[in-house]
Amino acid sequence: MQEKISHVYHGSTYQGLKIIKKNKSTHGNSWVYATISKTISTIFISNKGSDLYYYLSGDGTENNPVILVERKENMFKDIFNVSGSIYTLSSKNFISGKTGWSAEVVSDSDENVIYEEHIDNVFEKLKELNDRGELKLYIYPNRPSFLPKDNSDLIPKVIGWQNRGINIDQFFELYSELKKQYLNMIKENER
Repeated sequence: MQEKISHVYHGSTYQGLKIIKKNKSTHGNSWVYATISKTISTIFISNKGSDLYYYLSGDGTENNPVILVERKENMFKDIFNVSGSIYTLSSKNFISGKTGWSAEVVSDSDENVIYEEHIDNVFEKLKELNDRGELKLYIYPNRPSFLPKDNSDLIPKVIGWQNRGINIDQFFELYSELKKQYLNMIKENER
């Protein structure tokens, strides 16, 4: 954890928490997750979303702004039409480099809440953050030019998940149109 960062942020639909308890995650460890960016923690208030629903990048710094892209029409309305809280935590016990994303930090201890900020509606808050320049929000069908319109960028990621034993049925439910490309990439990787 960088010395100059004194606080990190944790988003949750649960309100009124005094302690953020560690939970077992897809990374296989019991951690408290947090981010160095309040904007990213706003996104993580909702526990409905994942890479299958949106593209997310950046760490919230000036040189690496947060980009959030809706993959299919109305996914954001479903995912982000929730309320919750952003919890400010001390950065003292948090370390980076454990999850593969520079914006995410973890602690292997339960963490005391310093401050709670209530968010009435996450989707409205994300639009506000976009208007203030703290987030580049792309609502379907808009997207940056580097992201394929057909969402085929998900295929290598999904193959990696499957190789780690993660169930990928939801991918096929949401993106049945990508099944042929998925099977072709599997065949190419077997060569």
